[in-house]
Amino acid sequence: MKIEIFVSNACPHREAAKQLVDEAAQEAGVQETPAVITVNDYEDAKAKRMFGSPTVRVNGMDIEYAEREPEEFTTGCRFYNSAEGWKPLPRKELILRGIEVARAREARAAQG
Repeated sequence: MKIEIFVSNACPHREAAKQLVDEAAQEAGVQETPAVITVNDYEDAKAKRMFGSPTVRVNGMDIEYAEREPEEFTTGCRFYNSAEGWKPLPRKELILRGIEVARAREARAAQG
């Protein structure tokens, strides 16, 4: 399983995002260490499909948008919708759900 955290150098939430994703991966029993990928500018954000910093992907799928990814790329801060309002980090449950969905896709692919 491949977990990636896309961040910009200006992101003040870089370390908190890494810690949160590491905790979720450990809780879900993921053996691979999540990778932190620095995105430098708009063209880099577009090429890597980053919707703001931090963007978390599991097996290439954004944990919030999945197949409904927008065509809006930026190196600026990203905010995630939550019951408490917009937050600069995803909820751990959103990361765990992304891992669960990726595992289900892997299982379907293995079945043929």
